[in-house]
Amino acid sequence: MTFTESIRHNIVHCTNFRDRDPRSAYWWYVLFVSLGAMVGFVLDFIIFWPSAGEGRIAQFLSDNFRSITDFYINVMPITTFWYLLNYLPVLACGVRRMNDQDKPAWWFIVTIVFVTIMSVIVFNITGPQSADLMIVAFDPNSSITELNRALADFEDFNRTSTILSGIQTLPSLLIIIWMATRGTKGPNRHGEDPIG
Repeated sequence: MTFTESIRHNIVHCTNFRDRDPRSAYWWYVLFVSLGAMVGFVLDFIIFWPSAGEGRIAQFLSDNFRSITDFYINVMPITTFWYLLNYLPVLACGVRRMNDQDKPAWWFIVTIVFVTIMSVIVFNITGPQSADLMIVAFDPNSSITELNRALADFEDFNRTSTILSGIQTLPSLLIIIWMATRGTKGPNRHGEDPIG
């Protein structure tokens, strides 16, 4: 399956959780979503962020790191919309990839939901701390003592976020392994081999 075939296929079959898909259907679509996210982030930066000359970037970021909702709505609205628009096609393609391997598709769904929930938890824990550090770090009137204290507080806090991020990373690795594994050769209970 080519890049454009994968895009068309996944959009058309975004509600199909029954059939099988080859690896190329998933990975080409992930590339498409990633490239679109990069474009979205550049547009977010150009349209929604204050200009660097105004000196308000640190305050803008610190204000919007306090809440995950503020972050996604105010800092990255186009990127967020892009990811939400593609969430169902990626989820359906992942399920079809699991079907291709004749594995229970709920493993993929539970793993994706777990990674999403962990992302929210990690952000809610680290976001306010990051905002506090940004205020001190970007304030030209901050003393070295204030900066060192903020960095020390952040270092202690960073241990917790590292552990939580590690917990989030393990299921992400499972997804990579599952999506990179060749499906069963020949037909299985989910249909014919998509490779042929």
